[in-house]
Order: sequence, then C-alpha cells, then structure tokens
Amino acid sequence: MAVITNNDVVVLCLTPIICIFSDTTGANAEPFLIAMFIAANTASMALFIGNPTNIIVAEANDISFLSYSAWMGLPFLGAAVAGIAVLYLTTQEQRILQN
Repeated sequence: MAVITNNDVVVLCLTPIICIFSDTTGANAEPFLIAMFIAANTASMALFIGNPTNIIVAEANDISFLSYSAWMGLPFLGAAVAGIAVLYLTTQEQRILQN
C-alpha cells in the first residue's frame, strides 16, 4: 500500500486494524506494528510520490518519476534488508525472553 500512496496514510489506516486483529487473536501487536512501520517507511523511499520530501527533492532537481525510482532502487533494497534484520533481531529477543 505504501508503494501507491503516502506512508502516513498507510500507518494511520493500518495501525487500528493491526491492533484490533491482535486483540481478537490474542497476539502481541508490537512485532506487527514494527513491521508495518518499517515496511511503510522503507517502501515510501522507492517512489517519487511515497513521501512529500521525495516530491520536493525530485522537483527541485528536475528528476523524472522513472529516474527517481531507478536511483532509489538500490538504497530501497538496502533499507528493506536492514529493516528485516532489525525486525528479526527484535522478535528473536522477545522469543528468547518468552522461553
């Protein structure tokens, strides 16, 4: 969803849904919320329209939509891998403490 809209919209819309589902199932909402925050913020950097800052920077430097996405492809992948690693390490620590 963050690829087609602003990341703020994703966070505002999905946070209550995740909390309701977590309450209903008895699952811990924290890992799901962290994953959503990481995914929304990381995905927003990949596209011109993902974040207002991206639009300002691209317009100020006369960068096209496709050119912006091409330049941000590698940093996006790096941030996605780092986000997954942080999420894994965070949830791994919680799993160790539970056992």
